[in-house]
Amino acid sequence: MLELLVIALAALILFRQLRLLETGAAPATLAPPRNSPRLTQMTTYADRLFAEKKWLAAEKAYLGVLKVDHKNVTAYSHLGIIYSTQKNMPDAIECFEIAGRLHPSGTTLQNLALAFFDNRNYIKSIAAFEKAIMFEPTAQRYVGLSKSHSKLHNTPQVILALEKAAQLDPTQRILQMLADAYEEAGRKDQAAATRRRLKTPTAASTRTVAS
Repeated sequence: MLELLVIALAALILFRQLRLLETGAAPATLAPPRNSPRLTQMTTYADRLFAEKKWLAAEKAYLGVLKVDHKNVTAYSHLGIIYSTQKNMPDAIECFEIAGRLHPSGTTLQNLALAFFDNRNYIKSIAAFEKAIMFEPTAQRYVGLSKSHSKLHNTPQVILALEKAAQLDPTQRILQMLADAYEEAGRKDQAAATRRRLKTPTAASTRTVAS
């Protein structure tokens, strides 16, 4: 399966290279060998463009890296993020899937889960969040899991995920979400108890969890 995904990405790379040629971009010269100083320089340059949020230039640079190093996890992950910012979810998902297969981790699987969510594939988003949580349970991942379940109107699972998130990080935002979920499920006593926690100093944390 990994080989098929790499082949698919190679086709994507070829397509994008042809598109760059059509726009007047110069063709690549002879590719340097893997682990060469030149490849290191290419990767460093791509990473700098990515950090500066120069998405189109970074995309081109990472595609150049992948021509040489077809298993560069960072390149696939960063390309996935670039395509996500461009709302190009099919390519983002493909890149995150390859990154997750090459180097499974909580981060790569969380990125994949978020891409599935943005693509409205909530069942696959749930599966990816659950795998990410297996690597490392975090409040952020449980909140993401709850949102995916919410899209499928699976209130019991929404509550379960938010309860676990609140155990890990009882911020005002998470407790408010949990109280609202209890309210929606008709569990008014638990909703009221959770809202009381919002008024306590420990619950009034200013920490936030990314969406």
